[in-house]
Amino acid sequence: MRNKITPIDRIAKAGMAALSLLALCLFAVPAMGEEPRWPTKTVTTEGACAISGMSAEQAQLIAIQRARSLAIEEAAGIRVTSATLVRDGSLAVDFLRSYSRGFIVKEKQEWLPEEKQQDTDRTKPPIHVYRVRITADVKIPDKRVRPLGFVAGLNKRIFRSGERARIEVSSEREARIAVFNIMADDRVAMLFPNPLEAENLLVPGKKLLFPSERSRVDIVMQTLPGHARDAEAFFVVAIERAHERDFSKVFASGEPVLLPAFFEQYVAIAEFAEDMILPYIVERNE
Repeated sequence: MRNKITPIDRIAKAGMAALSLLALCLFAVPAMGEEPRWPTKTVTTEGACAISGMSAEQAQLIAIQRARSLAIEEAAGIRVTSATLVRDGSLAVDFLRSYSRGFIVKEKQEWLPEEKQQDTDRTKPPIHVYRVRITADVKIPDKRVRPLGFVAGLNKRIFRSGERARIEVSSEREARIAVFNIMADDRVAMLFPNPLEAENLLVPGKKLLFPSERSRVDIVMQTLPGHARDAEAFFVVAIERAHERDFSKVFASGEPVLLPAFFEQYVAIAEFAEDMILPYIVERNE
């Protein structure tokens, strides 16, 4: 999906939620002696997706997401199912949920020979199936901090193109938060804090809305060009004031980064952070 965060008086029709007007924030490297302690588990898994009711590009990404989900589950020891073939694109939101259980910091993709599946109804053409094998380096979080009582929610789970998203966050202790968008083109970008809405302090007993009621920005949901439906997620992060990190201290070139590159940066602060995946679907207006 493509969303856009824009000044309210200049809402554009389409664009990445990561926004050309915002530079992508990468986190400051940890201080000497603060390297994350988590061992890296290297696992190899396969995912497959049939081109059924979606584009070839979407099927390829969903195959990768399925392989990643299995890799994280295997590294964390919580595998739920061994099924690798996906035929329903809406299931992609379930794969995105696994991204908070472990972080893939590096991966190597190998595309396997394409297959065809013949429906029992021989009057219909066979369905093409994309298959991918990934070898992934996965880190499983080992938190150093006690739970914040951190809760995050989204105003809707299914959006139509042009609708606006709003995220509500609360915590039992003071914390700084950040909101990232895991987009349908397999990239991640920080939406909040940003130059137009920088105050990201979460006060106990008070809910924080992003965008706020008086915000100069808005998040307008859009599918990627040519897509009828996209599955994406917001990745919401909270760090207690006692372990505070400046999310906006180090900036990249202003472009979103690929998902493994993002998590390679995120592990520098993840042991002090609580995070939550808020998956959603965007559907094109017919």
